[in-house]
Amino acid sequence: MTDEDRTQARREKEIPAVPGGCCTYQISVRDLKKGAYVCVDNRPCKVDFVGLPPRGKIGNGKVYLTATEIFTGFPAPPRIVYVGGDIEVPVVKTATYSVIDIQPNENSSLPDHLSLMTEEGESREDLDLPPDATLAAQIKEQFEAGKEVNVVVVSAMGIEQVLSLGTPAQD
Repeated sequence: MTDEDRTQARREKEIPAVPGGCCTYQISVRDLKKGAYVCVDNRPCKVDFVGLPPRGKIGNGKVYLTATEIFTGFPAPPRIVYVGGDIEVPVVKTATYSVIDIQPNENSSLPDHLSLMTEEGESREDLDLPPDATLAAQIKEQFEAGKEVNVVVVSAMGIEQVLSLGTPAQD
């Protein structure tokens, strides 16, 4: 599979990340908890802290929340939202795949491509090694050592990325 084919496959799978789109839904701010997923600036994030902001003058109840982007690990801007309102939540899916091959990219400045297989035996070749250099090195090191390598792929708002090593399947 060439780089152009992989790029085309990614484009076909992408879902536009728009508020209220098919890849998000709304929940009440009252239901927010640490560890939940939310959309901040149209990016999927995981909530780090939910609390009350400093008391001000008379007004509606508010909640202060901080979150981290799930794909980059960078902190999202803190938010203060009204307790009685709703907040966008991304649909987040995880899947574990076995790595069957790592193919070098034709452009050495870009990450290598992964060939992955599901438990059902279906293969896919549209994902790259993760941008996290440490995780990418762990995956390559284990694969080159001949070990069975499983990776966890997270998808949200049209973005799919390898985020961690999975546990080997138990026989």
